[in-house]
Amino acid sequence: MLGALLVPLALVLVFERTAAAAEARPAFEEAVTAIERGAYGDAIDRLELLADQGFVHPDASFDRAVAYLGRARSPQRQPGDLGRAAAALAETLALRPDDHAAESALEAVRAEIGRRRAHQGGAPLVAKPRLLRALVGLLPETAWGVIGALGSASLAWGLALRLFVRRTSTEVPGALAIGIGALLLCVGGGLALGARHFRKSSTLAVVVVPEARLLDESGRPLPVSANAETNVVPEGAEVYVLERRGALDRVEWGTTDGFVIAGQVREVEQHARN
Repeated sequence: MLGALLVPLALVLVFERTAAAAEARPAFEEAVTAIERGAYGDAIDRLELLADQGFVHPDASFDRAVAYLGRARSPQRQPGDLGRAAAALAETLALRPDDHAAESALEAVRAEIGRRRAHQGGAPLVAKPRLLRALVGLLPETAWGVIGALGSASLAWGLALRLFVRRTSTEVPGALAIGIGALLLCVGGGLALGARHFRKSSTLAVVVVPEARLLDESGRPLPVSANAETNVVPEGAEVYVLERRGALDRVEWGTTDGFVIAGQVREVEQHARN
């Protein structure tokens, strides 16, 4: 189903989007031609070269996902192709959040990975995140900042009413403004700071191998913790890279921290460059 529906749709979208990347248009056109004739490996090589050269654009990420999906459904498939497609689609959404085609494609890829893992009795693809990260993720960082700013303004207005106007008719509105403002300031400001901390201290990444085993800092497999069912992170799962130590990345998967081999995850670019 994934191959029958997703790849043809993606091919049409590729042709519509290549014009947006004028500087890399020759590489895009060559990659699209390669995809059209079924030379998915050639297309992947060209698009990965663009990425290695520092070119970041949602169209390039989407095209790369199409190429990996095509190869995943071909006799030339390689382990991790679906994970790399998921990483490319996650990057497309990070660069262009309103891309509904990429969102639908990512859901389809994850569903395909999930079905395969269910047949094999593997771990679930999605892990329950830590509470603070889940709360922060409910809104963008800028939205939390706006809420905090509104709270600050409401608090200042309420204090002004209580301190300078001093009328009976303003006591209740002033008290309400102070209470609501303090609440919004604490919640919005606190979660904005939390979002900023996560943005600065961690990077979204996707597992691009069939399984990534969590290790300790010496490279030995971690024991399964009490709050986790497994110490194996499945293909296509989203993790957060916290730091890099030589050939190992320390990652956060749900509520579990551990190290994985650096090449087993692919970091998701957050800002377009051209």
